[in-house]
Amino acid sequence: MESLLPYYERELTYLRRLSSDFAKKYPKVAGRLLLSGETCDDPHIERLIESFAFLAGRIHKKLDDDYPEITNSLLEVIYPQYLRPFPSASIACFNCGNAAAQLTQSARIARHTMLKTRPVKGVACRFQTAYDVDIWPLRLDNAVFENAIEVPGLRAGVAQAASTAIRLDIAALSEQAGLDALALGKIRFFLNGEPSVVSMVREALFSKAVGIWVSHAGSAEKIELPLSAIRPVGFADEEALVSQDARSHRAYQLLLEYFAFPEKFNFVDLDLSSLNARLPAGTRKIELQIGLARTGQAYAGNGLLDRISTDNFVLGCTPVVNLFSNKAEPIRITGTSSAYPVIVDNRFPKAYDIYAISRVARVQQSSDSEEICEFKPFYSLRHGEDHNGPARYWHASYVDEGEESSYPMEISLVDSALDPQRPQINTLSLDLLCTNRDLPSQLPFGLADGDLFIEGGSIARTIQLLRKPTRTYRFPRGRGAQWRLISHLSLNHLSLSGQGVEAVREILNLYDINRAPENSRQVTGIVAIEQGTAMARMAGNPFPTFARGMQIRVVVDETHYAGIGLFMFAQILDHFFGLYVHANSFTQLSIVSRQTGQELIKCAARNGESILA
Repeated sequence: MESLLPYYERELTYLRRLSSDFAKKYPKVAGRLLLSGETCDDPHIERLIESFAFLAGRIHKKLDDDYPEITNSLLEVIYPQYLRPFPSASIACFNCGNAAAQLTQSARIARHTMLKTRPVKGVACRFQTAYDVDIWPLRLDNAVFENAIEVPGLRAGVAQAASTAIRLDIAALSEQAGLDALALGKIRFFLNGEPSVVSMVREALFSKAVGIWVSHAGSAEKIELPLSAIRPVGFADEEALVSQDARSHRAYQLLLEYFAFPEKFNFVDLDLSSLNARLPAGTRKIELQIGLARTGQAYAGNGLLDRISTDNFVLGCTPVVNLFSNKAEPIRITGTSSAYPVIVDNRFPKAYDIYAISRVARVQQSSDSEEICEFKPFYSLRHGEDHNGPARYWHASYVDEGEESSYPMEISLVDSALDPQRPQINTLSLDLLCTNRDLPSQLPFGLADGDLFIEGGSIARTIQLLRKPTRTYRFPRGRGAQWRLISHLSLNHLSLSGQGVEAVREILNLYDINRAPENSRQVTGIVAIEQGTAMARMAGNPFPTFARGMQIRVVVDETHYAGIGLFMFAQILDHFFGLYVHANSFTQLSIVSRQTGQELIKCAARNGESILA
């Protein structure tokens, strides 16, 4: 309503000025209406003027918004994520306490496991896990940054290339099995700590690692692991915070998640499966070292890497997001309105927001039977299906009243003949995806006895939140929506050279949903984008082949990334451009400093989610 208030006041002021002119021109008529100047002494006439101002204000606002029903309906079909709220998110840590000593293998908590919080304002918020969580009977005893010059027992190439290393001391907690008997696999760490430290750790692991080796007590042998054992997390389809809509481009989903909740990318996988059958029986502890490349000059991040500790590498973590399935309150169709409010819970209407409508069905009851008829979304690609009789559709629209609204959405019904559904429809049943609006951001976190709970229990003794849950973010609706749509399409038609940098900045700004200052700095830090052609070898069946691709050179102002790091942003851009190429091509991104002209980061050639050989 706050967005409508200026329009109402403007129309009311205009009508009062007109009534003053009218009273001067037609004093007898004005006398009967009790108009005097810009005031009216007749309360009924006054209410009529105010009502007309309200209606005129609504029409004026719709004109200024360029009639959002059309644009919003188009966005719902091709870019639905742009109309939906982005739910609250946080990082959850599962701690199984003394139960770890009884494990002889990892215990998995599956993705999309539902978690509940303590009630806040009478409502228990619900979260779901975004990643699978493998709880291993392992403990990280030590994490240090150390010199690794001429380490004995390594291949000459690795020993000469590495000058420093990040060392992780990993110990077995199981009373029945040592590390040799645990069938080790993917170990996932959450990189916790100050953003500057985490940024340097990420850059060291993913751009400066030249070798990985493992040693254990009683032997000077170094077991080398492939560099592919280190993998960034958060970029795969099955690692999305919110399950991707088939209509949404994965590249846009990455941008949205990065700007809304970048901590979801602060995970790293270490694949230790190569150690199986190579560790002696009874091994209780190993030292895993990740060798970092020598640099011609002192690496600026070494001072920050000196500060790493076990607190920076946390096991048993996953992002969690405030998104859950729920039934709406049944809607009784009376035929007295063209649209009906969708309410999740009549007791706490303002505690819920609607992310999406999953299913709409009519329930028609008689004395001896019940008939259920499913409705299809009106703005969809399902109008060509065969139907027995008129097809029935639903259309939902958001109520633009912000937090003041007791319901966020209205639903209308229509058939394929465009006839509104009549009162013979008894009740509508709706399946929804919901959030708890901004309630999660009011939760306490880091409590010793846990912040989240699994219904029915689990192996985890406590589940703590490591981050304060974010508030719910929303894209602005209304005025200019069609221009945002055009901006989406412009990237496909503009070259990345020259003015293409403006198109890329526009896309990045569109998905900066929380408008944080550090996000704006990163986007404006892109100075120029240049492109060229390249050739690369691609795996093929039965023979490898060569493909023609695109080299993308992004020039950045390094000062814009001080304190937040450049490497993660470069990874996001690398995946974003990679997801835009077609099946038989690739992109290769390089980041260049505007200040020095030096190449700061060079990514591997990429096609979609795959790195070319």
